[in-house]
Amino acid sequence: MYRDNSKIINKLTTKIFIVVFLLCGIGLVAIYSASSNSEVPFFQRAVGRQIIWMVLGLLIVFIMYVIKKEFIFNVSYWLYGAGLILVILPYLFPSSGGAHRWLTMGGFSYQPSEIMKILLVLAIAKYFTTTEFSHSEFKVLVIPLILTIIPTLIVLNQPDLGTAMIYVLTLFPIMIWAKVDLVNIFILVSPIISILTAFNFYTFFIWLIIIIGVLYLKKIKHWHFILIIIINLALGTVSPYLWNNLRPYQQQRIITLFDVKSDPQGAGYQVIQSQVAIGSGGAFGKGFCQGKQTHLKFLPEQKTDFIFSVIGEEWGFVGVSFVLLLYFLLIYLSIKAAYRVREQFNSLVIIGLTGILFFHTVINIAMTVGLMPVTGLPLPFLSYGGSFLTSCFIIIALIFNMNRELEEFDL
Repeated sequence: MYRDNSKIINKLTTKIFIVVFLLCGIGLVAIYSASSNSEVPFFQRAVGRQIIWMVLGLLIVFIMYVIKKEFIFNVSYWLYGAGLILVILPYLFPSSGGAHRWLTMGGFSYQPSEIMKILLVLAIAKYFTTTEFSHSEFKVLVIPLILTIIPTLIVLNQPDLGTAMIYVLTLFPIMIWAKVDLVNIFILVSPIISILTAFNFYTFFIWLIIIIGVLYLKKIKHWHFILIIIINLALGTVSPYLWNNLRPYQQQRIITLFDVKSDPQGAGYQVIQSQVAIGSGGAFGKGFCQGKQTHLKFLPEQKTDFIFSVIGEEWGFVGVSFVLLLYFLLIYLSIKAAYRVREQFNSLVIIGLTGILFFHTVINIAMTVGLMPVTGLPLPFLSYGGSFLTSCFIIIALIFNMNRELEEFDL
């Protein structure tokens, strides 16, 4: 039994590595095409710098692969605390474009909010591993919620709405994998939905009926019942205040989601050009370095946020389908790995890290086709950028590490 499981884990690790290798290769080809008009030396171009970051990423994978899981488990809370310090540090440096997201020293810049995603997963996974709780108790979610809210508020103020969304979303697959009562998760999510539905009286009214129905069927205690209703009503009434406190460009991005032509030369421009690029690719694409939207610079942020649009234009439906298949395999194999390992901490870490990759992929691709607001979230292993690429390699390294062996250790 032990040998069979070890072989399964080793095969999964190998398959995940192959998928990541293919995604990185596709990313390099797309970045090369998007920056092919550059006249600077190769390793000063985007594709050259991306290769350097990939080599560094592979080195990170090797180093983190040999670190003992016990050590990672023991220092998880300390790493979380260090991560909070890192995401606060950018406020001590001059802003870049009105944002405090980067740590810049010399010619090197790094976005600490990227590594905080991973450290948050480690801290929440350790909490659920070491805490004895009843699946029906809501109080078990208080600490994970606090752990999530603190970095979310810091990063939201930088401002970086996309990364803040990832922090919040990543909490849910971990809770579900830890077998937290789904009603408690529903109660946790309900205030967010109340805020979103409160912009229309009828949708808000229907949502309140749903909340009342769920609470009644689950026979929630009377004072809990009343408290939950009051909280949702209160948050519904502050929706206009929250909307007014969004930055103008954030408001316009949300408006553009429902009417992309409302600001065709502003917030809607990126989405329109992305849709044109993907749609013009047809079945097989226009060919390598032949994309007009890309090479005539109509498509903005083509190396980073809209790299998927470059692939759609130049490789067409076939190329896009292959990329989507690779992402499906990456998520599927990672979830399978989380299911196979015996230690709860390892399994929760893998599922949380997989959640990061999943939400990044879904949000980025939905953004490029106009199904979600433009949030600036890059595409794992394809988008250009050192901070995000290294964080993706750290995620893969930790997944490999958690899969490395099945020996149990005393928690």
